[in-house]
Amino acid sequence: MVKVFLVEDEIVIRENICQMVPWAEYGFELCGEAGDGEMALPLILEKKPDVLITDIRMPFMDGLELSQIVRKELPDTKIVIVSGYDDFNYARTAITIGVEEYLLKPVSRQDFVDVLEKIRGRFEEENAQRDYYEKFEKDMQQYEQYSRRDFFEKLVFGNVGLNEIYRQAEQLQIDLTASAYNIILFSMNRKEKREAWTDTYSQKETEVWEQVERFIQDREEFLMFRHQAFSYAILVKGAAGRIEALTEECALYLKSLFEKSGERFYWFLASGNPVGRLSMVSESYENAIKVFTLRHLRPDHYMHYNQTPFREEEDRDVDLQAVDASAMDTEVVHTFLSNGLLEETGSFVEDYFSMIGEPALESRMFRQYVILNIHFCTVSFIQKLGYGKEQLRMDLGLDWNRKDQVAAAKRTAEEILKKGIELRDESSKNRYRTVLEVALEFIGENYMDADMSLNKAARAANVSANHFSALFSQGMNQTFIEYLTELRMKKAKELLRCTDMRSGQIALEIGYKDSHYFSFLFKKTQGCTPSDYRNQTGETK
Repeated sequence: MVKVFLVEDEIVIRENICQMVPWAEYGFELCGEAGDGEMALPLILEKKPDVLITDIRMPFMDGLELSQIVRKELPDTKIVIVSGYDDFNYARTAITIGVEEYLLKPVSRQDFVDVLEKIRGRFEEENAQRDYYEKFEKDMQQYEQYSRRDFFEKLVFGNVGLNEIYRQAEQLQIDLTASAYNIILFSMNRKEKREAWTDTYSQKETEVWEQVERFIQDREEFLMFRHQAFSYAILVKGAAGRIEALTEECALYLKSLFEKSGERFYWFLASGNPVGRLSMVSESYENAIKVFTLRHLRPDHYMHYNQTPFREEEDRDVDLQAVDASAMDTEVVHTFLSNGLLEETGSFVEDYFSMIGEPALESRMFRQYVILNIHFCTVSFIQKLGYGKEQLRMDLGLDWNRKDQVAAAKRTAEEILKKGIELRDESSKNRYRTVLEVALEFIGENYMDADMSLNKAARAANVSANHFSALFSQGMNQTFIEYLTELRMKKAKELLRCTDMRSGQIALEIGYKDSHYFSFLFKKTQGCTPSDYRNQTGETK
C-alpha cells in the first residue's frame, strides 16, 4: 500500500477529502493528517509517507514551506499541492520545489482519483526500474565474479606471466600490492547426499554466504574467488610480519561462522604456507590443496599446512602392531569416493598411505591387504550406484615381493579410486541430466525475459538455487550467467547480421531493458561494439 499524509487547515475540507476518496480501493493508505505544516512535519518525518497532499495557505507553516523541508528530508516522497488560489507564483514555486501535481479547489473526487492513479503508476514504474537496475548491478557483479575466477586460476597455476596477471588485476580492479601472500581454501556443504538436496536449508546457506561476503568486502587484506563447484578460495595479502596473523584471523572468523550453522552442514578450512612473492602464490596454493584433500581423512575442520601429518619415512622396519587401524576405516575411502574430486585422488592416496604408516607397506601381505581393501570398498560403492562389479575389472597382479612396489601399490590404489569416481560422476550426470535438460529448455524459451535469473531456472528445474548453481557449473562447464549471456549474444549477432534493428531494439528483444548494459556486455564478450560487429559482417538486410 502507498502511504498518504494529508495536511489541510480547514477541518471540514480535510474530513471531506478523507471520506470521499476510497483510498484502499486504489492501493493507498491514509497514514495521518494534520491542520497545519508545523504540526504535520514531525508526524511526516516519523511516518515517512510515500505521498504528501497539502494545502498552501495555512497558519504557522504554509504548504510550500512544508514541501521544501519534506523534499529535503524525504526526497522520494511525492508531493501534491492543493490550493484555492489560482496564482502563477504559487505554481512556479511548487515547480521549483519539485511538486508532482498542483490541484485547484474545489477538488472533485474524480480529480483526486485521477491524480492518485497517476502517482501510483509512477511508483510502479519507479519500482520496476529500481528492481531492474538492482538486477542489472547484480548481474554485472556476477559476471565480474566469474572473470575473477578465471583470473584466480591463472594466478595460482602460474601459467601466465606477472605482467598479464597485473594487467588483468587492473581490469578487475583487484589490488594485489603486498609483501606476503597466503591461500585459504574452504567449503561448506550439507551432510546429506547431493542428489537429496532440497530447499530445506537454502535460506540458512544463503545467510551464511552473505555474511562471508560482507566480511571479505570489508577487509582489503582478503580477496575471495570461486575455487571449484562446492568450494572457495581466499587470497590473503599483507605485510610479511602480519601474514600469518591475517591468515589465522580470517580462518577463525570463518570457523566461528560455520560452527554457528549447526550440525546439518559439513565444512572444512585449509590454509597453505605464506610466500613472499606474488609469483610464488602457486606454492601456497599447492600446500593448501594438499591440506584440503585431508578433509576426507581427518575429523578436524580447520588445518594449516604446518599442522598436517605429512612426514618423511624414517623407520623401514615392518611393525604391523604400530599400524593405525582406524586409518584404514573403509568409511574414509567411502567418504572420498562420495565427495572427492578426480584431481584430488593422487594426494588422497599419498595422505592415506602416510597415515597408515608406509613402513608397514614394506610387508607383502600388508600391501596386498590395503589394495584389496580399497578395491572391495570401491566395488561396494559402485554397486550401490547401480553398476556391476565387472565395471571395476582391472589387473591387480603386482609383484608383491619387490620393495619398489610401495609406489606401484599407490598407483594401483589411485587407478581404482579414479575409476570409482569416474563412474560416480557418470551416474551423477545421468541423474542430473533431467534437471539440466529441463533448465536448458526453460532458458531457451525464456532467455528474452528481462527478469530471467538463476532462481527462476532453479524453480523450473525444481531444485534449490544454490544446488542448481553448482550443478549447472559442473554439468555445463560454465556458469548460469555465462550460458545465458552467451545465448543472448548469439541471438544479438544474428539480429545484427540479418536485420536493420537498432541496438536498443535488439537489447529489448534479447532480454536487456538497458541498451548501455547490452553494449557493455557485447563488447566484453565479443571484443567489439554492436555497430562495429554489424559493419564488419556487412550482412545487414
